[in-house]
Amino acid sequence: MKKLKLLILIFSLTLSLAFVGCLRYPQEKPLDPMASSIFQKGNVEKVKVNVESAYIRNGNSENFPVVATVKKDDVLDVAGLVGKWYIIILDNGKIGAIKPEEVTPIVEKPNLQGQKSNIKKLTPNEQEMVRLVNAERSKRGLTPLKADLELCDVSRNKSQDMIDNDYFSHYSPTYGSPFEMLKNFGIKYIYAGENIAGDPTVKSAHESLMKSEGHKKNILNPNFTHIGVGIKEGSKYGKIFTQIFIGR
Repeated sequence: MKKLKLLILIFSLTLSLAFVGCLRYPQEKPLDPMASSIFQKGNVEKVKVNVESAYIRNGNSENFPVVATVKKDDVLDVAGLVGKWYIIILDNGKIGAIKPEEVTPIVEKPNLQGQKSNIKKLTPNEQEMVRLVNAERSKRGLTPLKADLELCDVSRNKSQDMIDNDYFSHYSPTYGSPFEMLKNFGIKYIYAGENIAGDPTVKSAHESLMKSEGHKKNILNPNFTHIGVGIKEGSKYGKIFTQIFIGR
């Protein structure tokens, strides 16, 4: 395992030289009353080849030599990502890279290991927020998000935690980061994102989120397939809103 980690590190460090100076970090302006967003691509452990045949190369571009050939429906173990290319662990213990468009990530069905959801349905306010999000997506030809009760449970817990512990942040003193929280609730994903806001009404919260590029990108991200919304009363802003997005 130590040898594998060292190989991946060397592989990543070598390739990273090509990317220095090309990274961009989105700058967000503070909103009034308050809002914040965060996004992450999940850890993919396995991928399935979706083309008749594909090459695994010695680096993350077609300029690198081929080290192996795989065929359709082969399932490959993933060690990580370099750029957009998946780093594959081969049967002989060596590693290589494959183009992302030639494989499909495999995600297990959610298996709730943390707190079991008691949610039977969304509240009217939560339903309205989902409707507003999907209206924005429909305007741009994007697939509507499916409301997921397990995600709503996570979102409600996060909103209540911010009220109980008097903070406004993606990092919770109780649950950790949104991605740690999803993991602890047993929710699997390929992509995940979180928007949080403090506002008196659903309409004003939605309008504030859509005015920020970071939040807007989460709402309109074509990789997302499901949404959970949790709205809790009692903060100094009137209501605390948590939107959790995932792509499966």
